[in-house]
Amino acid sequence: MLMFSVTQWHVYLMIPLSAAIIGYVTNVLAIKMMFLPLEFWGKKPFLGWQGIVPAKTKKLAEDVVEMVLTRLISVEEMYAKIDPKRVASELSPVLNGLTEEIVEQVIAESYPVVWEAVPKAVKKRTFDRIKKEMPQIIEQIVEEVELHIEEICDVRAIVVEACVKNKKLLNELFLRCGAEEFRFIGNSGLYFGFLFGLPQMVLWYFVQPWWVLPLAGLLVGYATNWVALKMVFEPVKPVKIGPFVIQGLFLKRQKEVSAEYADIFASQILNAKNLLSSILRGPASDRLFSIMQRYLKEAVDDSAGLSKPFVQLVIGTQRYIEMKNKICDRLLEKLPQEITRLHTYTDEALDVKKELREKLELLSSEEFEGILHPIFKEDEWILIVVGAILGMLAGFAQLLFV
Repeated sequence: MLMFSVTQWHVYLMIPLSAAIIGYVTNVLAIKMMFLPLEFWGKKPFLGWQGIVPAKTKKLAEDVVEMVLTRLISVEEMYAKIDPKRVASELSPVLNGLTEEIVEQVIAESYPVVWEAVPKAVKKRTFDRIKKEMPQIIEQIVEEVELHIEEICDVRAIVVEACVKNKKLLNELFLRCGAEEFRFIGNSGLYFGFLFGLPQMVLWYFVQPWWVLPLAGLLVGYATNWVALKMVFEPVKPVKIGPFVIQGLFLKRQKEVSAEYADIFASQILNAKNLLSSILRGPASDRLFSIMQRYLKEAVDDSAGLSKPFVQLVIGTQRYIEMKNKICDRLLEKLPQEITRLHTYTDEALDVKKELREKLELLSSEEFEGILHPIFKEDEWILIVVGAILGMLAGFAQLLFV
């Protein structure tokens, strides 16, 4: 019968305990390395590291928006929630003031003598007519934009641009949605590390070549990450084993994750500020401004009323057209500064958060898995290999200690 001193048992017991610590530390570090650093640290191309998510921000953002647009949200249905009358009530007061100010400026700058010659009563009727017609003009613009919304509003570009500009966004999206799962992956390293460390302890008792502990550390680092990832996403559908129902941990939390996902996506990515900014300043904004310009030019003509023939006679038809274009151009230049008035109403009307949450909750388990799993699918081998390498290095440290 073999006899051990207390000191010997202490040394052997340190093997599963240190394996537990190795499992925990390697899992936590591997998760951190998925998201940090945001930018490449080291010397490119190979001597250094960038978090997996920040390194693939563009592709992951494209994957995210593809899922959202194909399975969850329709751009046409979303824009249809905007009430033209409400938009008109929000913008009419400021546009009335701007139009009056700009008309005064343009005509006074270009043809001061002509403008002085226009009777005050005619000027008043002109501006009163603008104020009366402005709500209808805005409603017509909103309704026509709806017909061309897919050309004017590129939601894919909005989401990708928001994520590329701020790489923390995708990190926050995945970290908040998978908070419980990432915590489990870290903690599981502790439990599985200890369990895997028990046979390692027995092996070390019988065989003590220098390579046993580093090799065991590598296996522990590899196995703890692999098992944890499997438990997070598999099985996809609930499987009943006796009195127990087994399912991937992430998939069990569909309702909670849906709420987190919708909150981040609606508040920081697909919000009114980003949507309206993209519509007004994006590559498709020319179509929007051509629609607005057409209606504004008609409005200037209509508002001119009885004074239009007089003005055309004095300055000529071509110069009248140039003046009208200048008025419209200045109005369109000022519009982006005033559109912020629509942010609160647009967010309330679209209610992207509620829409997303409800649609996410209705997804099948297979579809729902695609929310978080994409960040692992292609590169989960990196996560596992990193865990294995860190485990091996810790195994060398074990060797020195034991």
